[in-house]
Amino acid sequence: MKKFYQDLLASHNLHKPLAVNKEESFESESLKKEKILQQVPILGEWEQVGRGNFVKDSSLIHLKSPARFETYPADWPQDGDYTSFGMIGAKRTFVNENWETFNQLKLVVTSHCKNIINPSITVSFTNDGKIKVPDKYDREGHHVINLENKQTREYRLDISNLSRDAISKLEITFNANGSYMDLPADWDIVVEKIFLETNQENSNVKGWQILKNNLSYSHIGYPKESTKTVIAHSELIGEKFLLIDEKNSEVIYKGHFQKFDKTVGTYAVADFSDYKIKGQYFLQVGDLKTKIFKIDDYENLLKTSLWKSLNFVFCERCGCPVSGIHGTCHQDVFSEFNDRKIIFNGGWHDAGDLSQQLVQSAEVTLGIFELAAKVKKVTQSYMPDF
Repeated sequence: MKKFYQDLLASHNLHKPLAVNKEESFESESLKKEKILQQVPILGEWEQVGRGNFVKDSSLIHLKSPARFETYPADWPQDGDYTSFGMIGAKRTFVNENWETFNQLKLVVTSHCKNIINPSITVSFTNDGKIKVPDKYDREGHHVINLENKQTREYRLDISNLSRDAISKLEITFNANGSYMDLPADWDIVVEKIFLETNQENSNVKGWQILKNNLSYSHIGYPKESTKTVIAHSELIGEKFLLIDEKNSEVIYKGHFQKFDKTVGTYAVADFSDYKIKGQYFLQVGDLKTKIFKIDDYENLLKTSLWKSLNFVFCERCGCPVSGIHGTCHQDVFSEFNDRKIIFNGGWHDAGDLSQQLVQSAEVTLGIFELAAKVKKVTQSYMPDF
């Protein structure tokens, strides 16, 4: 908590984006815990998809392209509304291979892009088995990976919930979306070391079932007068849990996991709702424990969440520079009336940082005003408290 508020003060209360702690991300923690039982490289001939340049190499995929072309692809909308300048990529075909013994795809990606603010690639799967992927609405089977430019990084995709009994195609693509300020911009992506793997510590991406050796708890903490529960896999039903004070490692509450059996599944639930003393705690069952969480007044628990939400709103600003994210943008969005041209950038982007329309700005503005009304009487308490 103290580190967060130090970062908040360093940002001059969100006059620049908060620092991102990538070591505590879901992806980083998952990579640390993984236990690979088998690994098979994806080899064979890759073919070019769409525009750009495909540099053939037996050990990697090298894709290069300008960010802007003089024309739109012939079979795409020609007015530039919700379309890019085309797709660039590579595909590998298979003869309905069964990948059900594997639960993740791992690949290493290097981005050498010039003036591409948020480089990303899309990995797409086609399955022609019992369940088609994608379906007739083109859902499922696509995953976007946000890259770190000028860096080489290892990424993994959990495919344990993807139908994969007859895989016929794997594609790696990106779109030429132009560039901010129409600066000269180029894509340069290298993908290598592509493996199918079986990871003993796979995650669950669909449904509500908690994986073994995991505890699901409220990361922002629990209001002292509210319900307080931790959810676990059903195998922990009847097991003893301990609520431990982080300050002195003292056990301050004991109980047993109870059975929770509903239409969404069967779980083990630890309930400590009747404990209402403020402090910092963690819950433990055997060798399994949560991270530290708070029991506090509701307003205090919301502090960091509100600041983080406002940080996201700040980072989505349009029409002005956002340090480390983009410069002045969308100056090519304009209206013409009576021989006048008026740029109408400003406001906020959509969550993909691409679109700038009235609906995004209107909804964000309303949200900020509603938040301001809620915290009006307690503004001071939402400032750093150390």
